[in-house]
Amino acid sequence: MKLVVVSTTIVLAVALPAMANAQPAQKCAQVVQNINDLAAAIASGANSYWTHRKNFFELKSGPSSLVVPNAPQLADQEKTRADSLRAAMPSTLANFKALIATASSQKCRSPDQLSAFAEPIIKLAKGINFDQLQPDPRTEAPAAQTPPRMPALTLSR
Repeated sequence: MKLVVVSTTIVLAVALPAMANAQPAQKCAQVVQNINDLAAAIASGANSYWTHRKNFFELKSGPSSLVVPNAPQLADQEKTRADSLRAAMPSTLANFKALIATASSQKCRSPDQLSAFAEPIIKLAKGINFDQLQPDPRTEAPAAQTPPRMPALTLSR
């Protein structure tokens, strides 16, 4: 019985630190995998967004607008698809930044590695967040135009 207790104690003394060291590595592997998954989602979303945007402008004012009979409806569909991708991007970017912060705090990668990986992905997402498609003139009220004002004339002697 004493042999079982001693051998169990030795096994636990060796196994517990090894398991503790393996858990951060597993957590880092999961964090890195999640970062890669979100980066792929952002890149895919960006690619789709710019494709829908290009199609929108082509159907709205390009040669297709004259040839395709239902170009306005198709342009609206492209705009709707692009808008839905753009609407999802801020939360996806926030999740990506949170995972980068987690990876940094757990020291999964060096700050230089994380920065080199994250910056282009963040730039893609921000490009979509700040892009604006042309407003639909049928739904947008025209801005009130006022005639230009003459500058005040100042006389100097």
